[in-house]
Amino acid sequence: MYQKGQKLDILICTIDAGITRVPKVLLEPLDTVRYVVSMQYTDERFLLNVPEVFKTRPDVELCYLEGRGLSRNRNHAFRKSQADILLIADDDEQLTKEGIENIITTYEQQPKLDIGLFQMTDEQGHFFKKYPSLQTSYKEAVKQGYYVASWEMTMRRSVVEKGLRFNEHFGLGSEFLSSGEEDVFLKDALDEGLQIACLPFVIGQTDPHTTGEQFLSSPKVQRSKGATFAYCYGTANALYRCTKEALHYLVYHKVNPFPLLLNQWEGIRFLQKLKANQGFSKK
Repeated sequence: MYQKGQKLDILICTIDAGITRVPKVLLEPLDTVRYVVSMQYTDERFLLNVPEVFKTRPDVELCYLEGRGLSRNRNHAFRKSQADILLIADDDEQLTKEGIENIITTYEQQPKLDIGLFQMTDEQGHFFKKYPSLQTSYKEAVKQGYYVASWEMTMRRSVVEKGLRFNEHFGLGSEFLSSGEEDVFLKDALDEGLQIACLPFVIGQTDPHTTGEQFLSSPKVQRSKGATFAYCYGTANALYRCTKEALHYLVYHKVNPFPLLLNQWEGIRFLQKLKANQGFSKK
């Protein structure tokens, strides 16, 4: 239950048996923090696995969503959120009290900041990707080689109130694609003129492996790459990027580039068809 004085909602999305991992994500209760746990389920038997802790923690709200689709689940958590600051979380990460305090302080000190992208390490405390060493705009960070992950994302509630949502055509559990939802979300935010920055503060630890690492083995991830490129940069630029991506794997990994190209192009065509359909929505 939301109470006066709470400043940050931690939005934890999980599915089926993943609910049993969520208690490890919870910190000791903090006056300024509330948890919104959105549990998707594909069979009602998974509802029997809900840990007892959810009955004893008044700072945790558990809500349910039938079916699949990580973007659907995150949007469901958005609808249940109430705090001024929102943090996107998964069921396999460990946040820190200091990290939470840094998030709140950052937003208090930077009233024009709309979306803050923080840092995570692996379980040994090592960075597993390149982060800017100083606060950097998201656009500039991407030029420097940065790529976003959902568990780095925080935002003001005003971002959600503007109508921004994760595009449900993208992300794990979607029908044709399986990743790219974070890039698409931030593209929509940039189009709205929102201020997005990478912040040099570590907020916790997580498993560094992402869906995008399955690029070589998953046609769905390859299609997602093409569709995401097209969404963020336009069709012509996407074709160039897809070709460059495929040739990279040919030169450095001796992988046949043609299946990679064809699947990425299929993702571009999928997005074109969606946009041609009058029912296409960014949400």
